[in-house]
Amino acid sequence: MNQHLFLLIAVVVGLLLVVAVLSALVGRRPSDYPYEPYDSLLSPAERSFFGVLQQALQGEFTPVAKVRLVDILQVQRGLSAQRRAAAFNRVSSKHADFVICASDTFRVIGVIELDDKSHRGESRQRRDQFLDAALAAAGIPVLHVPAQRSYSIQDVRNRLASLVRRDAAEVANRTPNQTLQPTAGPSDV
Repeated sequence: MNQHLFLLIAVVVGLLLVVAVLSALVGRRPSDYPYEPYDSLLSPAERSFFGVLQQALQGEFTPVAKVRLVDILQVQRGLSAQRRAAAFNRVSSKHADFVICASDTFRVIGVIELDDKSHRGESRQRRDQFLDAALAAAGIPVLHVPAQRSYSIQDVRNRLASLVRRDAAEVANRTPNQTLQPTAGPSDV
């Protein structure tokens, strides 16, 4: 009798385990989270340029890759809620290839767009024009660098010189009490 009772309990526990495992598998549908990682954050061309950029900046400035525009631009205050939302939405899905920041404060010095062959398309050119205009309106300079197989550190330094000189002039002209404004996030729209 004890053997039959033990066997019955073992079968019931086994069935409960099978039901629990099946319900867990059914509850986690793959379509709920249809994501997978990219092989790399940067394309081979971006990785190549990033390495040269780091060397060219020599630690005084820090390059940051693939920064969302909403992390470096904020919508002006004083607009209606509808206009603020529309302006925010125009930049919310766009990013800059590289943002150059002051290493000590992470203040944005400028933006670098690495222009590969995809930038020749009409829609991409419109996107670039919008990005350039939005950044210019905020006083952030943009440097377009053609993508190529290799880069000279000195050539990249020379291209960056205009950003660095502009930043040095702005820092020199800043009054001691002048503070930098924080970037607005989506909750501020």
